[in-house]
Amino acid sequence: MTKTLGYARISSDSQDLESQKAKLLEVGATVVFHDTGNGSSLTGRGQLEIALRLLEPGDTLLALHPDRLARDTSDLLTIGKRVVEAKAILRIHDPAITFDGSDIMGEVLLTLFGMIGMMEKHFIRARQARGIAAAKAKGDVYKGRPATIDPVTIKELRDQGMGATAIARKLGIGRASVYRVLAA
Repeated sequence: MTKTLGYARISSDSQDLESQKAKLLEVGATVVFHDTGNGSSLTGRGQLEIALRLLEPGDTLLALHPDRLARDTSDLLTIGKRVVEAKAILRIHDPAITFDGSDIMGEVLLTLFGMIGMMEKHFIRARQARGIAAAKAKGDVYKGRPATIDPVTIKELRDQGMGATAIARKLGIGRASVYRVLAA
């Protein structure tokens, strides 16, 4: 029996994940995997990795938009290739793209939307740089966003014998963040 695995991604916790999940279920997903984080890289997208590993022949990986999967041409094509290697289908809801490796148009569309994602990523970074420059020109000190991770707490939990995974779960942060703090 084939299954349709939905995949949702938001860039930050302040975004609405529930609407993506509800729409994916509405358009055919039987289960929804989701990650929070930057779409500029496949690194750290554990739920996407799990969904890709669970795909079996005839299954479908469903995303609402190409940029929810990746904002980079090579990453989007890598995802498509992994889906095809599993003898499954990649389906994007809007714009309607179905990619199973048998049609060159599916690959052309993935490439095109990957390129559009790369352009969006470039524009986002350019706007961010202009905003930082404007803040500095006004005399504001740009310090980035406020720290959300308390290094003291992480070190205390580590001293109590907790591992990085347990610390990350307890604090609701990524394991890589725990490792970064402990290495500093």
